[in-house]
Amino acid sequence: MKKENLIVADGFDLKPSVSILRKAIQFFLPILYLLISSSFYLRTYDSAQVKITLLQMGGFSLVAMWISLIILEGKKAFTMDDFVFLAPFIAYLAYICFSFINEPYKQWAIDDFVRYVLYTFISLIIIREFDLPALDRLTKFLLASAWIAIAYGIVQWIDVNYFPPRGVGAGFDPFVWRGAFLKRIFSTYGNPNFFANYLVLMLPIIIAQFLKKRSVPLLFLGALDIFCIVNTYTKGAWIGFGISFLIFIAIYIYYFTSLNKKIIRWIYIGFVFLAILIAGGVVQYALKTSKSSVPFRVATWLSTWEMIETHPLIGSGVGSFRPLYPAYRRPIIFHIEGKHNTETDHSENEHLEQILDNGILGSGIFYWIIIFTTITGLRAIKFNVTNKEKERAFDILGYLVAFLGMLIHNFTDVSMRFVSSGVYFGLLPAVIVNLSRGHALWEFHYMGGEQKKNNLLIQSDQNIAVKILNFLAIGVLLFFAYKIISEFSIVQGGFSNFNETGDTILWLCGWGVLLFIIGYLCYTFFRVLIKTSNIFIPLIVMFFFLPFSRFPIYYFWGWFKGDMEHNMAIFFSRQGKWDEALTYYNKVVKDNPTFIMAYYFMGNVFTDRFDMNKFYREDWGDRNNIARTDFDRALDMYEKVRSIAPNYVQTHYQVGSLYLKMAEFQRSHGKNDEAFGYLDMAMKRFDLYQNLDPVFPYNYFKRAQIWIYKRDFKKAAEEYLHYLDAWKCHSHKFLAAQSVYGVDHRDPKIYPGLQEVYTNLAGIYFMMGDYKKAYENYKTALDIDPSFELAKKNIATVRGMIGMK
Repeated sequence: MKKENLIVADGFDLKPSVSILRKAIQFFLPILYLLISSSFYLRTYDSAQVKITLLQMGGFSLVAMWISLIILEGKKAFTMDDFVFLAPFIAYLAYICFSFINEPYKQWAIDDFVRYVLYTFISLIIIREFDLPALDRLTKFLLASAWIAIAYGIVQWIDVNYFPPRGVGAGFDPFVWRGAFLKRIFSTYGNPNFFANYLVLMLPIIIAQFLKKRSVPLLFLGALDIFCIVNTYTKGAWIGFGISFLIFIAIYIYYFTSLNKKIIRWIYIGFVFLAILIAGGVVQYALKTSKSSVPFRVATWLSTWEMIETHPLIGSGVGSFRPLYPAYRRPIIFHIEGKHNTETDHSENEHLEQILDNGILGSGIFYWIIIFTTITGLRAIKFNVTNKEKERAFDILGYLVAFLGMLIHNFTDVSMRFVSSGVYFGLLPAVIVNLSRGHALWEFHYMGGEQKKNNLLIQSDQNIAVKILNFLAIGVLLFFAYKIISEFSIVQGGFSNFNETGDTILWLCGWGVLLFIIGYLCYTFFRVLIKTSNIFIPLIVMFFFLPFSRFPIYYFWGWFKGDMEHNMAIFFSRQGKWDEALTYYNKVVKDNPTFIMAYYFMGNVFTDRFDMNKFYREDWGDRNNIARTDFDRALDMYEKVRSIAPNYVQTHYQVGSLYLKMAEFQRSHGKNDEAFGYLDMAMKRFDLYQNLDPVFPYNYFKRAQIWIYKRDFKKAAEEYLHYLDAWKCHSHKFLAAQSVYGVDHRDPKIYPGLQEVYTNLAGIYFMMGDYKKAYENYKTALDIDPSFELAKKNIATVRGMIGMK
C-alpha cells in the first residue's frame, strides 16, 4: 500500500483529487456566470434557451464536482458549526423538494424546480468552497460580464437611434433580432425587463468596487449602467434602481462616515419620503405612457392572491402559477392584451409567487435567507470598518445592496423566475455570507496541526474494482463528449451556411463555448479519476454524464435540441409544409417530453388539416402499427396538453372546434345522430373555455353555430347578445382599469369586426321571423361600416319585408 501524495494549498495539506476539484469549482462557477450573462443563441425558439441550458448542464456538472469533493473529504466535509450558516439554504432546498412533491402538475414544474434546486446548490457551494482569492476572481468575472452586456446594450442604443430600422437598411447591431423591442434595449438578455434587473443588481457591485479601487473605468462602467437602465424603459427597474441607490447611500453614511447619528436619522427620514416619491412618480409615469403596465399587474396580483388563498400554509407547489393561473385570470386581462392565444407565465411579483408556490412555511424560509443574509452582511460591514478592513467592507456593501435591489425590483417583476437574473438569487446571498465570515467553510476544517496529521494517514491504492469503474467512467465521459459534439454539429450546421456577420459570430462563439466546457469538464474528471481510490467517484460521474435521456445532464441537453427543433417546426408550419412540421414537432416532444407548446401546435395542425383517411405515420405520433385519422391524432395531442396543464391557452376551445368539425364531417356523410353527439361534446368544451375566457368572440359564435344546427335560434341569438353585453366581464371591475379599457364589446374602436357580428345576429333574427330586429342589427352593422356588402344586400330585403307588413 502506498500513501497518496499531499498538496499544500494556501497553507493546508490536501489530497490531489480534493485540490483539483476545489480549484475546478472555483474556476468553473465564475465562467458559468459569465457565459449565462453574455450568451444568446438565435437558432432556438427561445433566444435565451442557451442560458437555461448552461444553468442546467453546467449546474449539474458543478453539483457532480461538489458531491465528489464532499465524498473525498469524508469527515472533513462538514462540522456542526457549519450548519449555523448553511441552515437557511438547506431548509429552503428541502422545502423546494417537498413543494415539488406537493405540485399537482409536475411535468410543467420540472423547469422551476430544477432552477431553484441548482440556485440553492450554488449557494451551498460558494459558502463552503470559495475562499477570498476565489471570491475576488468571481467579482472580476462578474465585472467582465457587465462590460460585455453593457457594451452590447450601447451598441443597440446606437443602432435604434442612428441607423435605419430592421428591413430598411444595414444596422450597427449585427444580429438578426436588432430592434426587436423598438427603442428599448435588451442586450444579451433578449428582454428589456431581464436586462434592467441585471443592471440594477450589478450597479451597486460596480460602484462598491470603484470605491474600493478608485478605478476610473469602473466609474465609467457605472455611468453606462445607469444609461442602459434608463433606456430599457422598464419602470420596475427604475423603482429598484432609485430605492437601491438610497439603500446604498444609507448604509454608506452609517458605517463608512462619522456623521452625527441625529443627522443620519433626519437623512433616513428624508430617504423614506424620497423613496415614496420615486415609486409614486414612476407609477404615474407608467399610467401616462402605458395603458397596460399598471392595470395588467394589479389584475394579475389580485388573481395570484386568490390562488394563494386556496393553499396558504404549504403552497400550491413550486412552479404552480402557469398551470393554475388560467382558472383565476380576470377578463380585463384579455381586454388589456387584445389577445387570447397567449399565456401568462408568472405573477409579475416574485414575492407573491414565492407565497403561492411554497405557502407561508416555504416563503418564511425564503425571507429567513433574506433577513439572515442582511443582518450577517451589516454586522460584517461594521466589523470590517472598525478593524480598518474597508476594502472587504466595500465588497460586502456592493453585494448586499445588489441583493436587496434585486428583491425590491421583483416586487413589480419576476425576472428572478428566469435564468438570466434568477441565477443571482443563488450567488448574491452566498457571497455576502462568505465575505462576512472571512473564510470559506472548508478552510476551518484544515486549520490546526491535528487536522493535517489525520490527512497523512489516508491510503490511495486503487483496487481492481475501482480501476474498472474509473476506466468505465472515463469511457462515459468520452462517449458523452462525442454525443454532444456530434449532435451539436448536426443542429448547428456548417460554417458555409451562414453569410450574415451576426450569424457567423454566433456560429464561432457557439462552437468555442461548447468545446471549452466539454473539454474542461472531461479534463477535470480525467485527472480526478486517475488519482482517486474512492469507488463512489466513478459512479457519480457515470450517473451525471451517461449520455442517455434518463440521466440529468444529457436529459437537459435534449431540452436544448428540442428548442431548436421547435424553431424548425414553426418555420415549416408557416410555410404550410405540414409533413415536415409534424416530423419536427415529434422530435421536440421526444427530446423534451414536457414541451407543452409542441403538443398544442401538433393538435392545431391536425385539426386544421383534418385528413380523415386512416394511415400509419410513426413520425406523426402513431404507435403500435395502429392507423389513425387526423381527428384521432389531434384529440390525442390535446389530451397530452391537458395532462400537463388542463387549461393551457385555448385548449378547450380547440377541442370544441375539433368536435364541431367532426360533427360537420358526420353530417356531410348523412350520420346526423353521430353529428349531434359531437355537437354536444363541442358545447361542453366551449362551456369550459367560456369560464376561462368570457371575452373571446369566436367561442360565442361557434356556440351560436351549434344552436343553429339544432334549430334553436333564440339561444343562438342569446350567444351573440351575451358577447355584445360582455355578460361575464362586469364582476371584475377594479381601480381605473374599467375606465381605461372598458369592457364594452359594442365599441368598434376596441373590437374591430363588429359589423360582422351584428350582421350574423340580424341573420338569426331573420330566421326567427323577427324582421324588425333584423333590420335594426343590419343598420347597426352599416353604421359601423357603411361598405359592408352582406349587410347592404340583406337590409334592402328586410326593409322591403317590413314595408309589406
